[in-house]
Amino acid sequence: MLVLAQSVRKVLPELQKSGLLMSPFPLLDRSFVLILTAGLLVSTGGKLSAEESAPTRGEPTSTEERRSFKEIAEEYRDSIVTITHLDRNGEQLGMGTGFVIDEQGLIATNRHVLGEARPIEIEFADGKSYDIESIYASDEIADLAILKIVPESLNGRKLKPVRLGETVDQGDDVAAIGHPRGYRNSLVTGIVSGTEEINGRELIQVSMPIDHGNSGGPLLNQLGEVIGVITYKSASSNSIGFAMPIAELQSILEKPNPVTLARWTTIGRLNPKHWQEYLGASWTQRAGRILVSGSGSGFGGRSLCLSQVDPPSIEKYEVRVMVKLGDEAGAAGLIFDAEDRDHQFGFYPSGGKLRLTRFAGPTVYNWQILEEIATPAYRPGDWNELLVSVDDYHVRCFCNDELVAEMRNRTPANNIHVGLAKFRDTTAEFRSFEVGESLQSSGLEPELRGELLELVEGTATDQLTDPTTLRRIREMPEGVQSELELLAEELERRAKELRKLRRRNHEMEVTEQILAELEQTDSDVITLGLLLARYDNAEIDVESYLQSVESMVNDVRELSDDSTDDAVARRKLLDHYLFEESGFHGSRTNYYHKSNSYLSEVIDDREGLPITLSSLYIGMAERLELDVRGIGLPGHFVVRQFIDDEPGELFDVFDRGERLGLIDAISRVEGEHQLPWNDQYLEPQSERQILVRMIRNLQGICEQEQDYPGVLRYLNLLVTVDSDNELEHRYLRCLIAIRERETAIARDDLAWLKTNGSDAIPAARLEELEAFASRWLVENEKSPADEPAGDDDSE
Repeated sequence: MLVLAQSVRKVLPELQKSGLLMSPFPLLDRSFVLILTAGLLVSTGGKLSAEESAPTRGEPTSTEERRSFKEIAEEYRDSIVTITHLDRNGEQLGMGTGFVIDEQGLIATNRHVLGEARPIEIEFADGKSYDIESIYASDEIADLAILKIVPESLNGRKLKPVRLGETVDQGDDVAAIGHPRGYRNSLVTGIVSGTEEINGRELIQVSMPIDHGNSGGPLLNQLGEVIGVITYKSASSNSIGFAMPIAELQSILEKPNPVTLARWTTIGRLNPKHWQEYLGASWTQRAGRILVSGSGSGFGGRSLCLSQVDPPSIEKYEVRVMVKLGDEAGAAGLIFDAEDRDHQFGFYPSGGKLRLTRFAGPTVYNWQILEEIATPAYRPGDWNELLVSVDDYHVRCFCNDELVAEMRNRTPANNIHVGLAKFRDTTAEFRSFEVGESLQSSGLEPELRGELLELVEGTATDQLTDPTTLRRIREMPEGVQSELELLAEELERRAKELRKLRRRNHEMEVTEQILAELEQTDSDVITLGLLLARYDNAEIDVESYLQSVESMVNDVRELSDDSTDDAVARRKLLDHYLFEESGFHGSRTNYYHKSNSYLSEVIDDREGLPITLSSLYIGMAERLELDVRGIGLPGHFVVRQFIDDEPGELFDVFDRGERLGLIDAISRVEGEHQLPWNDQYLEPQSERQILVRMIRNLQGICEQEQDYPGVLRYLNLLVTVDSDNELEHRYLRCLIAIRERETAIARDDLAWLKTNGSDAIPAARLEELEAFASRWLVENEKSPADEPAGDDDSE
């Protein structure tokens, strides 16, 4: 189950300023926040629940009070962390467990959980991560380590430490909390079965299931005290594990041997002769690129990486880099005229636009946006070249060779530096960083550029790299290299748009087929379900699947005889064929997988959601001349057989056709979904209503996965087939289109909403929506911000 995080990351601060996070449609408030806020969804994951208050270290409620391990696990849920170390490509290589032992930010774990000289990341149960300052203490033989969190990154958060105990006796009941094989915050219980000497240390032997990922987790007694650190699992049995006694941890805690993370991390570490890092975050290098991730300790998550190569002079220099953001809501780019870590100018993309800013101190009140530019020169999601040209008092900022911002009142210090910066929780890549007196490429003359274009367009693709073509390229001036790069990027963008055109043409074709089927007086719910699957997968042969359904129906007919003329008896034959002979069943292990929503794959795999299984059931029943209709209970779709147009019993196809009494249905709605019962829930659903519910399921999966283009695709379909709720669909589609910079869709929906939505949407809300669109969509002209220092949209 997914829940809203208590603190969400601001992906679109413009939305919060404009008040658009409150939609005029109650159902949209959840979807809108869900879609437009990065990092909004977190899984409850394990079996532990949060507790609001936490006693400080060393203050047990009662030294004699024994409690259930469930209560203890609930108390310490927010004290358990996930620790991962990364491989050479920045991907997760290993996972272990840690636990808070001091409210100021000390985390205990195993030494081997940290890997060797690798970047380390920690994450709490609420999904929050914090920067690591140092390996505060470690003992390789005891396989123990204590991490220290950067105090500033906690932003005043008080961590809840566990209570450290003392001794343990054979036969004592114990429990461990950890992440075995990635199953986070799992609680296992067992007993102390003895001790065992390993590597010269006497370890606690426990009889309980221990697996990879438990390492570094606390071993707890029933007083809620940690009496050991889970360290090893038995090589011969999954039910035997070993824990380092707590006295060993207390020993290294009393005599720390701190190693800063910068010294610890050598995998991908930047050469300190070339770069100097400030204000935290993780700066690494790989294959000629600089990668940055995590949040810096400066305001707004700011972090710097200054080049140790100084500009040739303070009067005239240029600095250039190629940058690519992992998320356009982030910000990362160039720093120039830097006096120190708190005083410099910045030029970087932020929220899909470009910013020229000044930093005149360590706080947000010393920060000023000099100019904010929306320009088509910047290509979201792609590599972009940023260049700053300084000439005495005059500063010019270029993006992909286009001048986008200027400053004419420069007053440099006597000693300045240049480099890179990032803000917020941004992931970004940099390459081709240079600083020199003149870096702007001269490019090719128009005549030579035309000759190059003619050569490329007139040469067959498989002959572009032939020696003849290469010789002609080599005869051109040096600038041909950058022109070839620009031409390749343009062709890649066109290819991307052509694929989008092909996909949307297919989607429109399937939409027309769906509308044609809905217009039939006897529209078929199976055909509609298969067309919906084809909307996502053009390779699906609808007719072939319809023939398969007809074959299954004939198999049911062959089971019948003279004694099964009765409608109830024939429905039972259908149940027997689908559930007993064919094995159709509800998906319980991977409920939200998209395959469960595609009727074609439900037929193939014989597993699906309540609504897809019910659609197949209803369609087959109709072919068998049975009157079975869909009933859309909140959160669960069932079917009902009608006899002579009178309602009969309810059946749960997801649960192999089990009968569902009225009391059961009411209990499900009121108990599981906390909704008051309404007799309208028993109204049969039309084919159109069933289809809309199936589309909404797919839309919901995309929302959970933060797949915004996917959400937009399903909204395109809903706008067409669900006219009763067109206003709601268009409002949400407009917001998503703005976010995805689908300018044509956004403007079309804005115009429609202004014409048709005035009765339901306040005029002020429509004006805010239009203003937000004009700010967020990329325009063809510059839009200086001239915002004062201390703007609340801090980096």
